[in-house]
Amino acid sequence: MDLDIKKHYPKDWMVLQNRVVECFRGMSLDEKRLFIMATPLARTTKISSNDPIFISSSEFAKECGIDLSTAYTALELATDRLFTRFFGYTTAEGNRVKIRWVNKVIYLAGQGGTELYFTDEVLLLLRTFDALNPYTKYKKEVVLRLKKDYSLDFYHLAKKHQTMGGFQITLDELFEQLGLPESYQDLSNLKKRVINSSLDEITTNTDIDLSYENIKRGRSVVGFKFTVKEKPKPKLIASTRDPNTVDMFFEMSDSQINMFGNQLSKLPELGKYAVGNEGYEALASRLKDMLKDPEKQKLLVPHLKKLGFNPKSS
Repeated sequence: MDLDIKKHYPKDWMVLQNRVVECFRGMSLDEKRLFIMATPLARTTKISSNDPIFISSSEFAKECGIDLSTAYTALELATDRLFTRFFGYTTAEGNRVKIRWVNKVIYLAGQGGTELYFTDEVLLLLRTFDALNPYTKYKKEVVLRLKKDYSLDFYHLAKKHQTMGGFQITLDELFEQLGLPESYQDLSNLKKRVINSSLDEITTNTDIDLSYENIKRGRSVVGFKFTVKEKPKPKLIASTRDPNTVDMFFEMSDSQINMFGNQLSKLPELGKYAVGNEGYEALASRLKDMLKDPEKQKLLVPHLKKLGFNPKSS
């Protein structure tokens, strides 16, 4: 049965098919953060490979808990590097497929942000979740502020296998999936700088406890057994305000305003907001300003919903 991803997995969730292995392989920490911020936006909106996902430096700094002064350079470098990355999966026929995550990137120096264009096949992988396409999901806010280089990798693996209580992985598989350099072939260095530091950060700052033990063949360590335990969930106080209230103003991120403003400008029925013979770009700028205005935004909400905007997840 197909899942309604808009209802169950809004933009604050990271969701990815399990057949996509090595998804973070070789990525820097900032690349992983950029990827985790961008993919939910691609999944929850009706974009194609011709439409950009915009991430601003200010938004990158805020969500990742870093200084804005360093976010500009970090985002630009992460954008350049992400363009070179690819992932792989195996088809039902046993064929090995490799695909680039993005087919185009643009760093907008004047706007202090970046545009990512995902391939059509990637967009399909980000949106199809059913019995034939099992998947891994977790709240992006949980992982975006992790600071160790490989914490995101271990967290993703842990959530992927959480229902089974954990997973086992050989040394060779660990090096392959994480893209670890040769300097970590020394077991004590691997444990200290990669495994222990990552697991400590995950257990301290996320929703799970993650521990491990050695798997030995004779006296040699050949792999590791990881145990995943979910922490007790805190009690939440439900909001008494109806998100469908007509006078409610929906806070939108810079990337949402940029993306939806561009899409709204191409709707024929919104041509009435154009002044004179101005083109799509000028109209898009005008509509973006309307999205920031509590009163004017109300006029655009019905059109936003047609484009996939979900107020309940904002």
